[in-house]
Amino acid sequence: MEHRLERLRRAIQWTLAGGAVVFAAGVYLYLIRTSPKPTQLDSVARAPEVMVLPIEPTETETPVVAHGTVRAKHQIDIVPQVTGQLTEVHRNLSPGKIIPKGEILFQISTIMYTSRLRQAEAEIRGLEAAIERNQEELESLDSRLLTGHEMLGIEERDYLTSKRLYEEEKVGTQRDLDLVLQKYLRQKDLVAELRSRRAVVPHLLAETEAKLDAARAKLTQAQQDFENTTIRCPFKARVETVMAYKSQVVTAFFSIARLTDMEALEVSVGVDPRELRWLAPSIRPSTLSGDDKHDGPPVTVRWSLYGQEFVWVGRVTRFERVDEITRMARMVVEVRDVDLVATVETGPHDNRPELTVGMFCRTELPAEELEEALFVPRHAVYDNSHVFVFEPDATMGARGGHLARRDVPMLRPVGDRVLVDYRGREGTEVCELKPGERVVVSPLMKPVEGMRVRLREEESVASISAQGFEAVAGIISDNSRSFPDSEALASRLSPSGGDR
Repeated sequence: MEHRLERLRRAIQWTLAGGAVVFAAGVYLYLIRTSPKPTQLDSVARAPEVMVLPIEPTETETPVVAHGTVRAKHQIDIVPQVTGQLTEVHRNLSPGKIIPKGEILFQISTIMYTSRLRQAEAEIRGLEAAIERNQEELESLDSRLLTGHEMLGIEERDYLTSKRLYEEEKVGTQRDLDLVLQKYLRQKDLVAELRSRRAVVPHLLAETEAKLDAARAKLTQAQQDFENTTIRCPFKARVETVMAYKSQVVTAFFSIARLTDMEALEVSVGVDPRELRWLAPSIRPSTLSGDDKHDGPPVTVRWSLYGQEFVWVGRVTRFERVDEITRMARMVVEVRDVDLVATVETGPHDNRPELTVGMFCRTELPAEELEEALFVPRHAVYDNSHVFVFEPDATMGARGGHLARRDVPMLRPVGDRVLVDYRGREGTEVCELKPGERVVVSPLMKPVEGMRVRLREEESVASISAQGFEAVAGIISDNSRSFPDSEALASRLSPSGGDR
């Protein structure tokens, strides 16, 4: 009995399994028979849709953009030349304040230096009186010497006469002759003494004059020290640091403040050496003389803060050097006193700042004017060597066509565009792109020459006008002013940069 039940149970299981298989097969056949058939598309419909940009020649003076930090052209440390206590300090002597030229910055106590000045003046007066006394003594000795010589002659004649009378005519005595001789000898000794005194007086006079010269030098030093007690602002200056205050004793030759000359500020900007050839001829390194002339073309200096953009006007004054670390060419842009207050391009026009040391600014250096220049979008350049243009194909309908390769030299990147040709260009590289051709700007996966493509149906998307592209490029350029690395990021994400 158990054997029959087991056989019945297996028969039921096999029957259910067979029924499930039959049911599944029926469902499968039903789905196959009732499934919709796929739409049959021709090769034209399967071609990818692309956007194109007509390339037209333009005249351009696209500036060379460079960035740099504002620095002082002239910056000095205020170093007192004398030691003393500060009795007066300028009321606006604090960092950031502007002080006009000629105003007193520091006043050092003058008591000690006034005393030294009076002592030097008194010493000079004493030496001048001594010189006058020596000169009068010299004149007196000259007069006495003249009289002495006359008296000596008289005494000599008297002695000779007395001697002759005594020896020849026996007139007088030997004592009388000795008395006359003594008188003659005394007069002769007096003349010798006067001569000796007369010879010493010029030496005394020279010594006194030397002392007078030294005293006058001391007076000059005393006057200079007295004048150095007053420290004035040498130019219109901005205070950077202050290290001394009223009642403080300052020591000579130690800095007590630092000032920046506001007559001119400089922006040392880094320019890619490959961009130097595009600069206007008057500001190229080979033509700059380095004499700080200000007759070159104007340079726009921009600084952005919280959505506001401030603009100054400067001039390129000199080529500084090639930086050994960054390998960038350093050009110096100078902004003069008359241009230090910014003009405002965006935002409210109140509270316009002055150009200040430390600002990181964007500069637009004038470039050489190019005629019939051809620009293509940077992301449309593949492998830094070629672009694809759209060539219509009548067999594919009104919007159908295929890709054609055009080799282009990447002469100069300008924002989101690349300069590939201009009139009068010289060189071995040939630009195959012609004016009027439509460059494909849509991203394509591994495009090849002859690949079939279709133009987009939407007219606003199918063809981008040059004016529209300029507007887009302007927006990207504006953003790059606030974010300088955006251009580098865009180049990395473009096909020509290697990353898709």
